[in-house]
Amino acid sequence: MNKQEIAVKVKTEAGGALVIETRDGSEQTYCLNQHRTMYLHVRQLHVSREVNLFRFGDDDLGLAPEMSLLVRGTATLEDRSISIIGDPDSKVRTLGIDFYVLDEDLRRKRMELAQKHGQAPRYPCARLGFVRHSRGIGIDDDWFIQCQVPPATLRAISSAASCGTMGVMSVGLALRRIYSSEARASQSVKADWYLRPNRRDNTVDAPEMAYGDITLLSFEEALAHSSLEAVPQRYAFDDTIPAPMLA
Repeated sequence: MNKQEIAVKVKTEAGGALVIETRDGSEQTYCLNQHRTMYLHVRQLHVSREVNLFRFGDDDLGLAPEMSLLVRGTATLEDRSISIIGDPDSKVRTLGIDFYVLDEDLRRKRMELAQKHGQAPRYPCARLGFVRHSRGIGIDDDWFIQCQVPPATLRAISSAASCGTMGVMSVGLALRRIYSSEARASQSVKADWYLRPNRRDNTVDAPEMAYGDITLLSFEEALAHSSLEAVPQRYAFDDTIPAPMLA
């Protein structure tokens, strides 16, 4: 086992509750908390064209990476922090965030699933994860959020970022596979967020990712005379009790 591969001792896991043994030998319980919205403030956005190594659809597995337009920035949790269960040293409040254009195949699948279940389709989607780099290569470990948004929204974000007119962006995420240390913490509870250690061996180097919907995406431009192309798209879903996530 690599020196970095620290395994968390899981005592029990049932009904959305994960009980672990902490470093001091006591027990700590974490609960799935997917009816609470994660709010972030996004700054320092810039436009880039890079190889998109992270793809959302299962059908993309095995395909070669492709160059794609993305807008990259820094996201700060509105309150509290995020870390990996059993690894308090991984705790942060600031994460990297990328915005990609929504994949057309994924959009079509979501629409079909929504129609099948008699629900309104929710296209913007996101996932949150952690990458631990090998020691000695001089690269910090990375917390990341990846958001796929409709083309018009990405154009609005990239235009404002390119022109320097972007104000602070607010983003809300309703995520699956996200935990809190409070039993079923409500939106009003200021509880930290957690990712589960890798389900295969309970190590903290490659924890399980959280994924779900973008329930809020809004920003204002600094200049009143901005072009129509830069007018932001706004999303205002019910962010307290999100609808079932279809993909």
